[in-house]
Amino acid sequence: MKFYRNEKIIHNFEGILQLFIGLGAVICGVLMIIQPDGSIIGLPLKMLYGSPFNNFLIPGILLFLVNGLGNVFSAILCFKQHALAGFSGILFGFGLIIWLFVQVNMIGGGHWLQYFYFILGVIELCCGILIREVVNEKQ
Repeated sequence: MKFYRNEKIIHNFEGILQLFIGLGAVICGVLMIIQPDGSIIGLPLKMLYGSPFNNFLIPGILLFLVNGLGNVFSAILCFKQHALAGFSGILFGFGLIIWLFVQVNMIGGGHWLQYFYFILGVIELCCGILIREVVNEKQ
């Protein structure tokens, strides 16, 4: 079945989405690493009460590496229409969804950014699945 005729459009859309997610996570992750008390980005330490973290250093490192560099690398795969672009989109889309579930369970939810990034994670995951379908169709 011809699932999608112009695969470059979906690759570029996924790449732009991943670049948006990745660059935001890189910036926030770096700021959390530089100022682990969260003051530089307006995150009060009391948010972490009941979580395994005393400050934002470890969450910042994970945010920088996984959601940041991971999504930037995945965006590059998409822009190059690499065979692993779909798998990478699925992986990091699912990763963002899991990140938000863990975050909400550790520090609580209800902030509009959590909903926004959850939706972006679902879109990223769906685009990854679509790209995989295109790749499988070509084989």
